[in-house]
Amino acid sequence: MNIDRETLQKLLRYGYSLTNDEDAAYDLLQSAIEVYLNKPPQNQVTSINYVRTIMRNRYIDDYRRNQRFPTESVDDHSLVDIDASSLESVVISEHDLNLIWNKIDSFDREILFLWAVEGYSMQEISDNIDVPRGTLLSRIHRLRKVIINSMEDQSRSGGVTK
Repeated sequence: MNIDRETLQKLLRYGYSLTNDEDAAYDLLQSAIEVYLNKPPQNQVTSINYVRTIMRNRYIDDYRRNQRFPTESVDDHSLVDIDASSLESVVISEHDLNLIWNKIDSFDREILFLWAVEGYSMQEISDNIDVPRGTLLSRIHRLRKVIINSMEDQSRSGGVTK
């Protein structure tokens, strides 16, 4: 894998989609790159997927640990600087996106990120995260409803920017 700036940004955005926390996304990426460098995959074609799998597994391990030993952060977090060209067709303000992003769980954020931002097909996502395609389709259907309802709520309260 060529670890260039663009690849690192993709992986960082993926980490943010899992954690919803910029610092945690950096930590997740750093630990995954460390594992990758110590034990690279046999097949170089799928190396970015290998790093993404490491990140996902590390996130799940951390989530389980935090469920047993909860902690509370007092830091003020901001969004990762996402490349505008990958979101050029989205007509949602950053504020509205933050509201929606915080309403959905990490699994839904991961699916939404891989589908809407990275442009993967449902079958590719299914293969990548080992979840049945039908489950992903129903989650996307529910996510669309959440987004539409959230935007309708915002427009009723006068908070949507168009």
